[in-house]
Amino acid sequence: MKQYFKPALALLFTMVALVGCNDTNTPKEGEKYTQISTPITDMPMVVEVFSLSCGHCRSMETMLPEIKKMAGVNIDKVHVTFNESAQVAAYIFYTASIQTDGKPSDKLMEQLFAYTQDTPEAATEAEKKVILEEIFTSNNLLSPYGLSEEQHKQVYKKMTEAESIVANSQLASVPAFIVNGKYMVQSDAHQSLDDMANTIKYLTTLN
Repeated sequence: MKQYFKPALALLFTMVALVGCNDTNTPKEGEKYTQISTPITDMPMVVEVFSLSCGHCRSMETMLPEIKKMAGVNIDKVHVTFNESAQVAAYIFYTASIQTDGKPSDKLMEQLFAYTQDTPEAATEAEKKVILEEIFTSNNLLSPYGLSEEQHKQVYKKMTEAESIVANSQLASVPAFIVNGKYMVQSDAHQSLDDMANTIKYLTTLN
């Protein structure tokens, strides 16, 4: 399966001058967002779909606090599982997620991004295991190698739910935002963080 990214996203959101979105400019369907053909039930109001292996997702992580503040919403996370490497990364993320009430700290998230993206390819499996265990231990959490059977089941359940969400939404790229289980924000159609936050906030008011 293919791994998708948005090459322009990093540049888009690192603009020095962020242009405010006119309050009278209502986001247009087909331009700023699309409807998901099969609505996803039992989802949080706003969800970011991402991957620890995605460099643009790593950049977006630093912008989420500002987007949350401007949109006035909480943003939950769903990790993609579209291939073997993504499934490994998802297992690592959900190991952290189930032990932090679904809200790994900013510090931990950056450590997980760094582990996934920056660990030398030449590192042995034993070396990778040591690095990963040190990350979890330093955050007072169990690593994927130390989970109980029940915790393993919780992780697998989260991954199954994520797979269903990705399939139903027919995602073409990450990072992506799903609102109310019905609307997909078109990230590359926005000119600033304020613009993105405006669309997210608007979609939360729709049924």
